[in-house]
Amino acid sequence: MRNRKGQSILEYVIVLTVIVIAVALAANTLIRPAVKQGLDDAAKTINKATEQLPK
Repeated sequence: MRNRKGQSILEYVIVLTVIVIAVALAANTLIRPAVKQGLDDAAKTINKATEQLPK
């Protein structure tokens, strides 16, 4: 009985690990373009603002 309980916990850990990896990969694929676009927009805004500064 003791061996089966350890095996059951290991199975849960493996399944949970696979789920976490899947979520991380999906988030990376979906969120990365939005973050990149936001950073690009911020960089453009900063560049425009610095061009208007007196020299």
